Amino acid sequence: MAQSRPPLARMYRIDEQLRAGRYPNCTGLARHFEVNAKTIQRDIDYMRLMLGAPIAYDQKQRGFHYEGEWRFLPSMFLDEREAKALMATKKVLSQYVGTPYYQEIGRALDKVLQYLPDTLPEGGFFDVYSFARPSSEQPESSIFTTLEDAIRQHLKVHITYDALTTGQQSERIVRPYRLHYADDTWYLIGHCELRDEARAFVLRRMRKVKLLDKQPFTPDPGFNPDAYLDRMFRFISGGHDKSIRIRFSPRQSAWIRERRWHQSQQIEENGDGSIDLMLNVSALDAVRSWVMQYGGDAEVIEPEELRGMVLKEADTIAGMYGSGNGNGVN
Repeated sequence: MAQSRPPLARMYRIDEQLRAGRYPNCTGLARHFEVNAKTIQRDIDYMRLMLGAPIAYDQKQRGFHYEGEWRFLPSMFLDEREAKALMATKKVLSQYVGTPYYQEIGRALDKVLQYLPDTLPEGGFFDVYSFARPSSEQPESSIFTTLEDAIRQHLKVHITYDALTTGQQSERIVRPYRLHYADDTWYLIGHCELRDEARAFVLRRMRKVKLLDKQPFTPDPGFNPDAYLDRMFRFISGGHDKSIRIRFSPRQSAWIRERRWHQSQQIEENGDGSIDLMLNVSALDAVRSWVMQYGGDAEVIEPEELRGMVLKEADTIAGMYGSGNGNGVN
């Protein structure tokens, strides 16, 4: 059976043989790895010349040996910045306990980090960089496991779900297609049989998830999860796409211009310093909520339906504060 391995794996084997005092030679190692003897010689030359390994050839034993103490460590292949980057990855990863492949990635990092020198300063990286902690509670790991199994095996799932708009729980049968992470939130993209359309479900709102192992489904070849995600606005979808134009004041124009709000966005500059942001999205409710956070610095130009939605919401707010009694909502 072929034993061909990357150079690092071959060097591990060479080090093992040298440390055991077995006097390995190029011919024997080449036979083990099923490579050319010159390849083994290049590995040994690299260890000796680049890594400083005290390797010498013994004519009597017809093989190589160590002339002194030396340790072969993965950290030799990392410069200081690369090593610090791995340490930073481990620390950032610790904030995502319970998310997919956390344990597997953590174990893989630990296997490398254990060989880093103790003298490597840990604080240097985090004196310069910092990372925000997840602001929301992460879903249970069992939910990830069940949904991943369902996606891979094309099995339906039964979920008990807390609806955001009504505050009530509903029972759904979903054909799952994709797990997607964005804006500190995990989503399941799938076809909801209750609504008979594609939906994005927030995992932390799932109270129960059951794998329906006797209900396989055939994925819809016409459904593209990536295209579905591109059509959403703030991870809310609607019916058909609509052309939207929003005018932002000069005060907000730089903020709007320097960010990517949607895949379809286009920006037109106006002479007075304001800008028009154009989008093609279906979720008008989501756009209305987003626009209103900018107050008088954002005006919906089109469509008329969205203008009406913003005006209605503005009238409601005006009614809440119009009495001037300072008591807030009545």
